[in-house]
Amino acid sequence: MIQPTFSLIKIKDIQKNCFILENGSLRAVIEVTGVNLSLLSEQEQETLISQFRRLLDGLDFPLEILTISRQENIADYLKTLNLRLNQEDNMLIKFQLEEYIAFLKDYLDNHNIMKKIFYLIVPYDVLDIKFAILPKNKKEQSLIDQSFESKLQQLEIRANYLQEAISAMGLQSHRLSDIELIELMFEVYNPNLRWQQLPSQVIQKLTEQL
Repeated sequence: MIQPTFSLIKIKDIQKNCFILENGSLRAVIEVTGVNLSLLSEQEQETLISQFRRLLDGLDFPLEILTISRQENIADYLKTLNLRLNQEDNMLIKFQLEEYIAFLKDYLDNHNIMKKIFYLIVPYDVLDIKFAILPKNKKEQSLIDQSFESKLQQLEIRANYLQEAISAMGLQSHRLSDIELIELMFEVYNPNLRWQQLPSQVIQKLTEQL
């Protein structure tokens, strides 16, 4: 029997800015700004790579790095430009804005402008190492006794540690909210769309449910 696509997604729920998997494990997602190493000096490159190596060496939990490339979406930027255009009284500036907007639209329609997004997937698994030495029956009972709040607390510690370490490297990071996690799932399973094109009515409906 053919299974529906959603059966491949092992996410049971999204709460408290994290994915809740079917087995009770949790996942937080941190978006990290990229850096173009080719624009840095050799010393700066070595320093950044060394800091990242120390970050990985200092972890006592697994970490997944997800990189996604999608067509760029500048719809919000174009809305801002059009708003400025409607408010502008200077005819010369108005003309320049019109030309610039037309250029951006034409360029975007005729070129594949790609956006690369980097994510850190922070896990907290119910089958964590502290239960590995327990007999099977006691392990299962320990997992049952472990509340969502206690698991969430451990996940928060890991996510906060990573964000502080990333900040110390001079990079910016952002922990995805519930809505942003839903958008990420939508966009991952709809790769032909431009980035951030989750229908607004879907976002509104989801916001009302959260």
